Amino acid sequence: MKHNPFDQGEIRSGELTTASSNNAEMPSAQAPAQEIPAEKTTSVTTEDAQLPAEYFLEQHYNFRRNVLSGMVEYKKADEPDEKYARLTSEALNTIYIMGMREMPDVSELKADIKTYVESSIPPVYDPIRQWFDNLPKWDGKDRVIDFLNRIPGMNEEQLAFMKTWMRSVTAHWLGIDEEHGNETVPLLIGNQGCGKSTFCLRLLPPSLRQYYLDHFNLANKFDKEMALSGSLLICLDEIDQYKAGQMAELKQALSKVKVNGRRIYGKTIDERKRYASFIATTNNRHPLKDMTGSRRYLTIEIPDGKLIDNQQTIDYEQLYAQLLHEVREEKMRYWFTNEETLRIQELNIPYQESVDLEAMIDNFYRKPMQGERGSITSLEIRKTLQTEYPHIAISNLSSEKIGMALREMKVKKTRSSKGVAYSLVRRAA
Repeated sequence: MKHNPFDQGEIRSGELTTASSNNAEMPSAQAPAQEIPAEKTTSVTTEDAQLPAEYFLEQHYNFRRNVLSGMVEYKKADEPDEKYARLTSEALNTIYIMGMREMPDVSELKADIKTYVESSIPPVYDPIRQWFDNLPKWDGKDRVIDFLNRIPGMNEEQLAFMKTWMRSVTAHWLGIDEEHGNETVPLLIGNQGCGKSTFCLRLLPPSLRQYYLDHFNLANKFDKEMALSGSLLICLDEIDQYKAGQMAELKQALSKVKVNGRRIYGKTIDERKRYASFIATTNNRHPLKDMTGSRRYLTIEIPDGKLIDNQQTIDYEQLYAQLLHEVREEKMRYWFTNEETLRIQELNIPYQESVDLEAMIDNFYRKPMQGERGSITSLEIRKTLQTEYPHIAISNLSSEKIGMALREMKVKKTRSSKGVAYSLVRRAA
């Protein structure tokens, strides 16, 4: 216990007392006491200069500011670290009352306690760094493959892509890559009850599961940005239920590196780091609507009748020790090459909702305006679409299907030196 500078007879912050001994001569009434200049007072120590509120708080409580939640956490001074909890308004009011009971004569105690809590004095606490800093050395066994193999039906290519994604999650949690967000989203496709959501949750060790989010409010900017900066893993459950506008918002969120937002109860706008990575689930076997955006999704289909093994225990320390070793020591790649991205798009073709030829054609061609002439053959259209959408099956780009799409679009047929053509103009790039 610290020496209490606020016991009777001691110097209080903001007060001046003059110590005297029994042998000292008292000054006469006619001789006013000399005020001692502050710079000559040598009896005030750093500890003595503490505010009453500061002394009370540091004697009885520990505080820290959580970089993920942006909130102050507290515990009683004699409790273990596991007892840290968010400093709610109810908890803060309880601390006020305890302080006023112990120091009833100190004015402005409540305001001073609030000022202390909202100051930079509480140390910064980063739960993800604390987790990684306390991991043991990796023992060399491939725990990542063991963990991923709990999903039935995965092939070697999918396992390799998922290992890259897990390294990316680790790298972004630790801030190794501060120029990009983790844009890739594993998408687990399987029947209801096959264990998809449980597997997503079990990606995080129990001590970090408070930073798992299974709902993502795209409609509210504050909620969305708090989720990006305050969560480690966000599960997009039943992603096929998202509407087109929501998918556009999601695409933007996936690319964010930092967010500008106000902390809970905060009054100023702060720039905060994005920690969150994403994973998604669905029962729909054809959930992908955006062909060009499908590069972001690692689709993994759980075979009918099969279950993800969520029963075996997970050695989280060795699992993440391996990922840390691969990222920091071996400098293994945690991003996808251009070739891998094209391959991911190719693997996603069977999971596309449909091939919308009308929308694809409209992306590159338009009807002529008044006074304008246009003449494009179905072969030219086909070549454009093959170039722009290289992984679309040729059978989906046949002249017959293109012609049907153009009829639906009410595009006029014309005659040209090349044969049958359509009254269309190529859009400017």
